[in-house]
Amino acid sequence: MPLPQRVAATPDFIPHDLRDAAPGHRYQLYLQHWQGQNGTAFAPYKKATAQGKDEKAEHARQSNAVLKDLCPLPVSSVKVMRGIQARQQAAIGQYGEYGHSISAISTAPFATGLGNEHPIENGFAFLTPYGLPYLAGSGVKGILRRAMQELRDDHKAGFTNEAIDALFGPEDVNIPEDAKRGALDFWDVFPKPFGDKLVVEIMTPHFGSYYQGKATPHDSGAPIPVSFLAVPAKSDFDFHVVCHPTRLPESLQNTWRDLLQDAFDHAFAWVGFGAKTSVGYGAMKAAAPVPSLPAPVAPGSSIFNVPPAIGGARTGGSQTWPAATLKLNPGKGEITASFEGKTTAPIKGTDAEKFLTALGDELAGKLKKRQELKGVSVEVEQQGNAFTLKGMAAT
Repeated sequence: MPLPQRVAATPDFIPHDLRDAAPGHRYQLYLQHWQGQNGTAFAPYKKATAQGKDEKAEHARQSNAVLKDLCPLPVSSVKVMRGIQARQQAAIGQYGEYGHSISAISTAPFATGLGNEHPIENGFAFLTPYGLPYLAGSGVKGILRRAMQELRDDHKAGFTNEAIDALFGPEDVNIPEDAKRGALDFWDVFPKPFGDKLVVEIMTPHFGSYYQGKATPHDSGAPIPVSFLAVPAKSDFDFHVVCHPTRLPESLQNTWRDLLQDAFDHAFAWVGFGAKTSVGYGAMKAAAPVPSLPAPVAPGSSIFNVPPAIGGARTGGSQTWPAATLKLNPGKGEITASFEGKTTAPIKGTDAEKFLTALGDELAGKLKKRQELKGVSVEVEQQGNAFTLKGMAAT
């Protein structure tokens, strides 16, 4: 019996060319799958389980093809994703010393939301209305609590039940009066997939009949591979946490950030984020930190309080580049300065926002429009052969 043809389950007024739609929309709203036996009805994947083994295998191959079609992120989705990330970077800066951000790079594929209902049986977490992959802040909170509990069990200094409850809120609540919020708020995480595309991963359940209670476990089965979506390794993740100091006891006022950082390091290496962490998914490592810039000082002076130098001469590692060229990478939100064949390391996030503020509305507007601005006097700091952009030069 010939298998049904793949089609998009969409009404006639929806364009059938959905290549520019976000992957989450194509996965959840406009899934391209199979026609029913009469050539028009939509047949979910679950109905294939009643068919023969060969047909179920063919459905599995078609599921793989369906998911591969969803993997590339269209240009519009990449722009939305970077816009969300830039907004989070700007927002976390408003919390000053009580905002904590850490960037990470995945060392293994990342999957989340596999238990969500879906016609091909393996779901994935896309955030509506963006249609982009994300890890809910509640999931981050759960992983960090678990990481702190493991560090507590390892008798690492500072990790106590009282500290964990203060940061996350009590886990066991016997009466409503015992319930209270922890001091930490965790934001949703929007990964930047490596290569601006998702990937299709495969799981092969070898003992399906045993798990269904139909047979004893044995090695003579013919497992059918099951496909599911994932964010590839080498993808970028930005985690943002806000601390509310009024909810902290005195003993944690100066140590909460160190405890949180240790928990992130432990979670990256030993716990993992998302689904299937027991088989290695969701492992990460901290990204190389972007050089941080001090807070601005009074208008008219160097905004980052760097002692001025004269004519490019070195003064304790600081230099003035009197006629530097600024360049803005709008996709990454990074700013660099170059002068006489030398170029600074890029700054981004809150550091870039501070620099644009010091630049002034007119010059910042020109830089954003042209992505290049010449003849700007800036302060830089040299460390070996590397240069760091510190701010505008004093006038």
